[in-house]
Amino acid sequence: MAALYHIGDDGSRAERWELDEKPVVVGRSGQAKVSIEDEGLSRRHFLILRDGEDYVIKDLNSRNGTWVAGRRVFAEKLHNNDCILAGHTVFLFAARPVLSTAAGKPLMGPHGTVMISAAPRPERIPFQAILWQCNSASGTQATPGSSNEC
Repeated sequence: MAALYHIGDDGSRAERWELDEKPVVVGRSGQAKVSIEDEGLSRRHFLILRDGEDYVIKDLNSRNGTWVAGRRVFAEKLHNNDCILAGHTVFLFAARPVLSTAAGKPLMGPHGTVMISAAPRPERIPFQAILWQCNSASGTQATPGSSNEC
């Protein structure tokens, strides 16, 4: 099952939504399944829907456009780890959410040691890496706080 992550300003995965057979609308409206407070987002900004085994993103005639991997898109097949920019909000599409264990088996260290986590920590993705991914396809140089958008 795929997932959509809202990437926080510090690069952490701030929120997560499961994507299944039902289309998911993203926007700033409280009626959108994924509702984000961002004045750069339209009330109904984009839609992610299932198309066979694939997921497709469709811009819903948004004011500021929807950008995937640094390119403005109107309808596009999503790929694992695609960076999505809508308004001032960055999302990450994950076709296969990362699991800490394989088939429910604990992680094993050297000599059969069972590895456990002391405390769950949110996965962090450096904001610069997200910008680099967005910019690599468009050839622009955006930095946090600049007016350049990917």
